[in-house]
Amino acid sequence: MLTSLLVKNFAIIDNIHIEFADKMTVLTGETGAGKSLIIDAIGLLFANRASSELIRHGETKAIIEGVFTQLNPKLIHILQEKEIAIAIDDVLTIKREIYDSGKSTCRINEYSVSLATLAEISEYIGDIHSQFDTQKLTNPKNYLSFIDDEQIALWLDTYTNEFKTYQRYLKNYQDLVAQEALGKEKLSFYHYQIDEIEKAKISVKEEQDYHERATILNNYETIVSSIHQFNDLYEENNLLNHIYQSIALLSKVEKFDKKYTDYRSRIEDSYYNLSDVVTEVLADFKKSDIDLQELEEINTRLGLYSDLKRKYKMTTAEIVAYYEKISQEINQIENFDAILADLHQLVEEHYQKTLKWGNQISEHRRQLASSFVTKMKYTLQDLQLKDVQFDVVFTQNQVEFKKDGIDTIDFMISFNKGEPLKPLAKVASGGELSRFMLALKTLVSHKLELQTLIFDEIDNGVSGEIAYSIASKIKEIANTAQVLCVTHLPQVAAIANHHVKISKKVINHRTITEMESLSFEERIDEIAMMISNGQITTASKNLAMELLKPQR
Repeated sequence: MLTSLLVKNFAIIDNIHIEFADKMTVLTGETGAGKSLIIDAIGLLFANRASSELIRHGETKAIIEGVFTQLNPKLIHILQEKEIAIAIDDVLTIKREIYDSGKSTCRINEYSVSLATLAEISEYIGDIHSQFDTQKLTNPKNYLSFIDDEQIALWLDTYTNEFKTYQRYLKNYQDLVAQEALGKEKLSFYHYQIDEIEKAKISVKEEQDYHERATILNNYETIVSSIHQFNDLYEENNLLNHIYQSIALLSKVEKFDKKYTDYRSRIEDSYYNLSDVVTEVLADFKKSDIDLQELEEINTRLGLYSDLKRKYKMTTAEIVAYYEKISQEINQIENFDAILADLHQLVEEHYQKTLKWGNQISEHRRQLASSFVTKMKYTLQDLQLKDVQFDVVFTQNQVEFKKDGIDTIDFMISFNKGEPLKPLAKVASGGELSRFMLALKTLVSHKLELQTLIFDEIDNGVSGEIAYSIASKIKEIANTAQVLCVTHLPQVAAIANHHVKISKKVINHRTITEMESLSFEERIDEIAMMISNGQITTASKNLAMELLKPQR
């Protein structure tokens, strides 16, 4: 909810800071005092467009800052997705600055954001309801959410899963049908490639082994020369014999000095290890022999690998993977009818499952819609709109699966007897529509997921019994959300939990707006003046106290 508001250099507002409480707060004051300016300022926090013409004369910028608490969990999730940090106590600060250059800025918790981002976030913060601002409630895309209950929310989860499965199989089916003609054209070419790759009998390991063997054969002369030199080092120079003799000499020394035992032992171990290695090297070399025919066969085989890689413009591993891929495609093309039939069966199966859940949701929705219409009619009667006709119309010419089911609905309304019902979104604004929207908001406020609802003079032009009805409905909404209400009616002002008076005065030849939270005694005087056209009389004061009795 909105806990505080700071407004600086905004039209006739110089610098005000006001704290707001929960439940219902009423804002009153004489015409021109700045009540609508306060609403306009809050509207900027809800992403309304800014104008440099609103900057106070003689100033270069205007500042509007609001602090919100008790954030909606969905709002917190959006802020986290946008990497906007939130205070530990879930405090959200929104700040708008308007410059005389025409530029304006938006900040959320000191993070600069676009107006579009602010608009997305504000959908979970607040809403301004006036005679000329009912767009959110007249948008048909929101109507289903006004009617749906928790049962439908549960069913929609299952419906959505089935719908996604149906869409996946349908896409696979459509893709397969589109590929049929093209696949048959490719079939002979694929068979040619399959035969060519199968005949080659290639493998990544074989190619690697052949490369290693070719390296040995191509460098055989270097290998022979090196091994002969290796042999000469040991045999002609009697290197191993010399090492053995050194062991015998150390054996004599260790009889007199035991520290030479370790030296002798280490050389002895090295002697036997070296002797084994030399023996194995020479034995292995005697087994090897060069075969020029083998080298030719290997080069021929490696040439085949090179030709295939150049032709397919792939590595050997990629050619092997490609072989597996086109083998599957050949199988799919040659068994197209059977595969298509199986896929079509899956499409039909999940279509029927999706339709079943869609129809179940639709049937329940129609029951909810009927109850909703009944409740609306009672609420409209409370607001003295007895001649208003209202209905929820389901328009479903053919089944169309959507994310929220198969239903498309519209709210139809007529304010006058004998006049046909028309879509709510196309009905002109006015006092009757404003009261209708109040009735609608009374029923759906708990579903709007808004923390703060603002009513801007929706009671303008009404009095008596209607005024009491409007006050009662606004109070009802305040049971589930914070309500700020601008009013000229004492009946509405008296029913509020809190009262803020807005006034203007002239200081140093400049008009400024002031806001003041009223005590209970001050509320009596303010409401008395509202009753008697600006004058406090004994009768108006007594009536004010009578109106305020429930708030004492």
